[in-house]
Parts: sequence; structure tokens; C-alpha cells
Amino acid sequence: MPRLNHRRLLVIAAVLLITGVIYAAVWTAPTVLRNKCVGCGDCSKVCPTGAITIIREKAVIDAETCIKCDLCVRTCTYNAIQGKARKF
Repeated sequence: MPRLNHRRLLVIAAVLLITGVIYAAVWTAPTVLRNKCVGCGDCSKVCPTGAITIIREKAVIDAETCIKCDLCVRTCTYNAIQGKARKF
């Protein structure tokens, strides 16, 4: 196994930092199509973090709390929640 010197560690750290930033930029919370949402609450029931609330009969996703699992996207009977394409 090769020895890791300071230069290699810095390169590895830089790559991890850059890929982490790209990963965070691409990985976004699902969005609610308000014209399709009927406010049934099925999405909020399956959300593991409680990031979805129903306000004025429409689902609202808190992007800070959302872990981007897309359970809400798969659960929505009305196709009112869209997940973002994830490209890596």
C-alpha cells in the first residue's frame, strides 16, 4: 500500500470537497406541482423527517428538513410531486 504524504492527502481532500459540492448542488428536494396537488396528505404521512406539511390544501416541502428520499414522489396518487433528475 502506498504511503500517504501531505500532498496526496490535500489532493484527496480537494477531490472530496469538490465532489461533495457537486453532489449537494445536484441533489435537490422534490417539488410540488400546486395545480395537481389536492392536499390529501398521503405524502406527509410517509415522509420520514416530517418535511411535508399541508397548508391551504396543498403540500409544502421544507427543503432544509427533506432528506431527498423521494418516498413522497412514489406515494403521490395524483403525480403532484416531482423529484429532480439526479446526475452524478
